[in-house]
Amino acid sequence: MLILNSAMVLVPTLFALFVHNYICHGKVSPVRKLFFFLLYGVVIGVLMYAIVWLWGSCGVDILQKSLSQKITVIIFGCVLAFGLVFVVCLAVEQDVTMQKLQHYLLRFRTDVQKYFEYAVRSARADLRSEVANAYLDWLWWLIEPFCMMLIYALIFGVVFKASEPYFPVFIFSGLAMWSFFSRGMNVSVNIVRNNKGIICNIYLPKFILYFARMLVNGFKMLVSFGIVIVMMVVFRVPISRNVLYIVPIMAVFFLFTFGLGSILMHFGVYVNDLSYIVGILLSMLMYFTGIFYSVGKRIPAPFGVLLEQFNPVAYCIASMRNAVLYCEPPQIDLLLMWALVSLVLSALGVYTIYRNENAYVKVI
Repeated sequence: MLILNSAMVLVPTLFALFVHNYICHGKVSPVRKLFFFLLYGVVIGVLMYAIVWLWGSCGVDILQKSLSQKITVIIFGCVLAFGLVFVVCLAVEQDVTMQKLQHYLLRFRTDVQKYFEYAVRSARADLRSEVANAYLDWLWWLIEPFCMMLIYALIFGVVFKASEPYFPVFIFSGLAMWSFFSRGMNVSVNIVRNNKGIICNIYLPKFILYFARMLVNGFKMLVSFGIVIVMMVVFRVPISRNVLYIVPIMAVFFLFTFGLGSILMHFGVYVNDLSYIVGILLSMLMYFTGIFYSVGKRIPAPFGVLLEQFNPVAYCIASMRNAVLYCEPPQIDLLLMWALVSLVLSALGVYTIYRNENAYVKVI
């Protein structure tokens, strides 16, 4: 208990120190690292104490709460630390100025506006090329996921006796989202090398290449959800206004995939073996994400709840299913938490790409 309570301050402090050193290009001396560690520890400790005091005044004793709630506080603390780092860097670091931050924000906005049409056209071309020589053309985007759903429904529904309500729809909806995420991660690692001809001849923001592939995968997921709607009609799934929560859930899911994929895209340039590592991790993660079963119900407590809430992919899939199939709203605090985490990942990913993209040509 004491270790976990201490981690509520220590983990965000270490994360803040890591981000500070990263933003400053690793030029922080050991003495300054010690100083900033103490500074962040004190400030974050005071802020955490204030949060505990405010919740205590409302009758909530966070120090006596469950493990999942304490982990939620730790993640919120890391997001808070991320914002605190920028305030401190602007105040004390000469290499970090408001002008530079504004430059990156303006550059990102300009690049998105300028190259968005290119990303859409590139996605269309990729979609056409995938089925150019196929007799069934675009019908394969329907047949492939539907056949996979039938296989998994047979194995887990008949052989393993899965009891989740509307099981075929349950599997197909989860499989559609997982395919979007796993394809994005696999593509991100090698996307710079696979587009060497473009990168070496013209300037193009590198994250646009990944965004274009996300549009391809997003279109395929949209087609799959068209089948989900048909299946919901066939199985007479009740619908409530909670189905509207699918919009913020999918927005967070899309943003998290972009942020994590952007970071993997950068490291994939320098580490050739990363694609194999990502493939193995995705194979493991698939069975802990609840594609074929409900993680929170099937895995004994408290591990099932922890896996469902603190695996962002599992959380988004479970929240989507609850909203669409079971008329249940998502946990707003967790949805907000993962939205903030996704924003942090996206900001770090885009910043990393901008800072290093000129060196990619020399490596590939």
